[in-house]
Amino acid sequence: MNVNTKVLALVAALAAGSASAQTTSPLERTSATNAGTVITNVATATYDVPNNDGTAVSTTTTSNTVSTTVAEKMGFDITYTNGADADATDTAATAISSYQKPNVVPGSTVVFPYVAVNNGNASQSIALESATTSGVSNVVFFAANPDGNSDGLLSSTELTTAKGITGNVLTSVTVAPSGDDPATTAVETNSGMVTFYMAYDVTGNASAVVGATPIGRGKVWADTSNGGTAPGENVTVTEQKDPGSPAYDDLWYQYSSATIIAPNLTNNPQPVTTEVTPPTGTATSGYTSGTTLITVSGDQQVAYPKSDGISDTANDSVTFTNTLTNGSGTSDTVALTVEANTTTFVSGGVTYTVTQTVTSTGTAGQYTVVQTVKDPSGATVNITEVTATISTPSLLVGANSSANYTVTVSYPDQDMANPYPILLKIGADSGNDVDTTPNDFTFDTILAPAMMFGDTSGSSSDLAVATGTADTVNKLGTAGNAVTFPMDLVNPGEYADTYTLSGYTVIALTDGTKQVLAINYSGVGVTQTGTVSVTDSVSGLSAIIPVYTTGAVSANSEFGVTASVALPINVTSTAGTNYVLSQTAKAQYSGITLTDTNDSITVAAAGSLALAKFTQGTATPNEPINGITAPRGYTSANTSYAPGVNYSYQIIAKNTYNTSVRNFSLSDTLSSNLNFVSVSGAVTGNGTATTVIYSTDGTTWSNSAPVSGTTFYVAVDDPNTDGLQKGSLAPNAQLTMTVTVNIK
Repeated sequence: MNVNTKVLALVAALAAGSASAQTTSPLERTSATNAGTVITNVATATYDVPNNDGTAVSTTTTSNTVSTTVAEKMGFDITYTNGADADATDTAATAISSYQKPNVVPGSTVVFPYVAVNNGNASQSIALESATTSGVSNVVFFAANPDGNSDGLLSSTELTTAKGITGNVLTSVTVAPSGDDPATTAVETNSGMVTFYMAYDVTGNASAVVGATPIGRGKVWADTSNGGTAPGENVTVTEQKDPGSPAYDDLWYQYSSATIIAPNLTNNPQPVTTEVTPPTGTATSGYTSGTTLITVSGDQQVAYPKSDGISDTANDSVTFTNTLTNGSGTSDTVALTVEANTTTFVSGGVTYTVTQTVTSTGTAGQYTVVQTVKDPSGATVNITEVTATISTPSLLVGANSSANYTVTVSYPDQDMANPYPILLKIGADSGNDVDTTPNDFTFDTILAPAMMFGDTSGSSSDLAVATGTADTVNKLGTAGNAVTFPMDLVNPGEYADTYTLSGYTVIALTDGTKQVLAINYSGVGVTQTGTVSVTDSVSGLSAIIPVYTTGAVSANSEFGVTASVALPINVTSTAGTNYVLSQTAKAQYSGITLTDTNDSITVAAAGSLALAKFTQGTATPNEPINGITAPRGYTSANTSYAPGVNYSYQIIAKNTYNTSVRNFSLSDTLSSNLNFVSVSGAVTGNGTATTVIYSTDGTTWSNSAPVSGTTFYVAVDDPNTDGLQKGSLAPNAQLTMTVTVNIK
């Protein structure tokens, strides 16, 4: 642009709102008569012609008419609509403020109005070219404003429509001179200006400033006043970035610019106003998803899922809610992805390294994540495969607005495994930039629970779980003493928990009854905190037994307890069927419940069979025999009977063992100088087995006592066998055999 009276008039015209194409301008031109104007001139002579009488006559004489046609003196400029181009507007960064378009999304088409000014006295066609920065392409000039909504951007529809109008796409613009153009027959009041529109596509990295300027090529007047030669001529010139000498082509650039938007995305957990208390921890910010407690801190979410029961081996899942915030002034379509996370974590004082591979499953927003954990030596200690599903892989977030989305993670059931933290990284990539690198990340972590319970092995690394057989322990117990089992509670899970312990065994007593015997637990910090009612599925017996609670057991640690069973003095021996311990351990937060029925107690037979024989009579001293006192009318002392006088022997057997003695019978063989009279038997304390049977040979048995013979057998019939067979004598049961004889 050359600063001259024409441009000054343009500024005034635009300020008055008359800068549209072919509009009337109040521009007054006094120094440049339009070319083609014919200027005519006639000279006049006035004089007095003397008369004869001495007077004079005033006379006028005109010359011939001469004419001059105004020649072309050309000039032009391409400028902003306010005429403010200058030497400083030759870069995109220095465009005037009204020609700087902020927050432009890459791939957009921007549009700016410009004015072509005729600074000469004749109509001329100004060729339109352009200069651009990097990131600008597809420059197009339009005669009519293509921006239907006046937002400075062209939609694909607006652009297509504008290009489809005949004559609307320009490569040059013809501008008539200001005022009347003598080259036409009509009388005009031309403004000497034409508005046109430059559109171009932009792209670039965030905050990049790109732009373009129209460049006019036309004719200007060159004479000695502006560096030309006398007498002057019209020359073709092109607007320049840095005009120099000669001055006649000092026509400046007038850049417009677009600043590529800088996405402002924040990808964080959802804002929460509630507090939750993680297991064995203190209250902190968080929320509950289903039954899972999730804590929130910064851009980290940590889930503490509970167990769904050890019988449910299907995959578990956790759903996180995240919030995406768009802090820019332009709406953004954000791509949400699961990204491979390379990180470390510390457990038990050991630093582990995590690497991941992430692949799409083929379903939009769903990914398979394979996580590998290595110890400090580089050895792989765990590989876990999970499926992460983002609720919406593409999320439209309005300017200065927020929107939520969820991430659901499906992972293998870990209740009785040795889990490691599952560490997911969720990326948010702005649709308003040219790359596919996420602009911000949020992190979703799952700390899965797990539990083991069984007999101590001396090392948590080879602890057998309750459902296995490697931790089966049988111990020998004795009546009146306690039997102890060192047990291990192992927490291989990823958060601390407390545990309850309870257990029992069903024992038989020497009186023939059964009893539910509680297991007591001891250990550092182990206390009895309540009771629970149990019913044994085998015996059908019910009882109320104590419940013990541990302190907090840290993640990936082991806690030892002692299970103790106090056997009563009247416990019977197991005799091949051991007393099985039924132990239950339950994690108080996760809810994992394990039972151990692999331990048992063997109680050995202890005691004796007391046997005594007494003779009818009252002789003294009448001492007990083997702890058995003589029945009334009988004595252990020597007696005296005459031949032919009947008297009896009473043989008593008492079982003082803590178990039944099997295949039991009493027998007595008469001396040769005795006559047999009768035999009988009686049993007490033997439960339901009360039928006394007899034999004379120890093999063949009868319900009837024999009436003759020299050797006699008495037993209790076994009710669990067919026919008559000698059975068992229960603990503390007594079998008495009475044989009546006389001396020959």
